[in-house]
Amino acid sequence: MTQFFNTLQQIKSSESVGMVRGVYRHLQWQFRRQFNGFPCELKVGNSTLYVERPNGVAALVNAMGEYDFNNMSLLRLLLSQGKATFFDIGANIGTYTLIASEAAHATVVSFEPHPKTFARLRENVQRNVRENVLSLNLALSSEEGEVRLTDVSESSINRVVSAEENSVGVIRVPCRRVDTICRELNLTPDFVKIDVEGFEDAVLKGFGGYAGTAKLIFIEGGERQEVQGWMENSGYTGPWYSVFKGRFFSAKKQRRAEDPVFIHNRFLSELRGLGFEIPRTS
Repeated sequence: MTQFFNTLQQIKSSESVGMVRGVYRHLQWQFRRQFNGFPCELKVGNSTLYVERPNGVAALVNAMGEYDFNNMSLLRLLLSQGKATFFDIGANIGTYTLIASEAAHATVVSFEPHPKTFARLRENVQRNVRENVLSLNLALSSEEGEVRLTDVSESSINRVVSAEENSVGVIRVPCRRVDTICRELNLTPDFVKIDVEGFEDAVLKGFGGYAGTAKLIFIEGGERQEVQGWMENSGYTGPWYSVFKGRFFSAKKQRRAEDPVFIHNRFLSELRGLGFEIPRTS
């Protein structure tokens, strides 16, 4: 019931769907859940998201389509400008991956550590025939080796657990550093999305010598001081919140809060050239 009302609140604040249409679609989703109408297919952008079972990500896609309207619209625009590489860190079942891979000249690398969720991600990539996507079944961290991951049915909240936490109901998954992956694939990310349920600090530390190479980073938990410190030291400005229709970045959260955006200083002029207003910082 809590998730039901939370989704209604997000629909009310969404820019991607009207209130009436969004509520109608959400009620349809509840009907589908009640009568086990799964698996099903949902439209997200120009892609089809195959959903094997109900989960939070799919519920948002069903109700609002491109549920992160501002960030997803911004990513699509940026990838339309020419060849670029996008790292989707914490890809879940592939919503951002599908949006990004619609740009045929983009290279998309998706990271999802949970084996079952990864299988759904891979199926979505294959069903949409996205040959520009490389999906990797691993976590990213500050070290090479293994991490412990929760194993709950709601895929969007599985997270890395520390050694001090209770070990009941967890699985072990491989983890790598971003800089190691970049060297092995001979790739440098231009744009990055990080959504790893509180493990963002460790992911950022794993960039090593590749810190500051991305032009723009979408990151969950970007309000935290640890994240902001890393960003500042690596040459980024932010946190900003994208307002796509208005073509500007705000220092304030919008009605429906999306993940903060950090922009590298060298990319500011290029964004302004695309018509975006970015506040000047001292």
